[in-house]
Amino acid sequence: YSRRTTPSEDFGVEITVKDVGVDPVLSSLSESPSRWPMEFERKQQEIIDLWHACNVSLVHRTYFFLLFMGDPSDSIYLEVEHRRLSFLRNSFSSELAKQAAEGELNGVVASSLKNLRHEREMLYRQMLKKLPEKERESLYNKWGIALNSKQRRLQLARRVWTRTDMEHARESASLVARLIGLLEPGQALKEMFGLSSHSHHS
Repeated sequence: YSRRTTPSEDFGVEITVKDVGVDPVLSSLSESPSRWPMEFERKQQEIIDLWHACNVSLVHRTYFFLLFMGDPSDSIYLEVEHRRLSFLRNSFSSELAKQAAEGELNGVVASSLKNLRHEREMLYRQMLKKLPEKERESLYNKWGIALNSKQRRLQLARRVWTRTDMEHARESASLVARLIGLLEPGQALKEMFGLSSHSHHS
């Protein structure tokens, strides 16, 4: 029994493809391929919303967003991710309700926020290593950060993946990919990434 690890995070939740089954809408796509582009956009947006709600790793979001761009074969991966996140959101909701009663933040929610903070600190450091000054200034303008303001890199690191609209997600993924050195994700990585949400026998 073996398990592959990937850049994604499981958050202690294991959901196999068998557990998931296939969404009735997705299972009918083979009969009506023309429905897939619209269904992909809907599912992708729901996943982005869930990432935001569940404080999912910025690197995980970036890999997933860039790896699964709408090919019909991506449908099962999107379904697994959607179910995993829905399960995680329910866990978050239960924990937040408990914490509201107790008046303190701990457990999974606090841990996820801490991980996000560490990722943003990593992106902040990478900007100096990966981006020439001119490119950084161009990015500041693009992201609405005044060139004469203080801690511009930190401001930028704190803005990526903070909204759920598609344009913001696209720009965030592009920037994070540049900073972590992810240039052209290949098919092999896609297949391995898909396995991050389920175990398999070797």
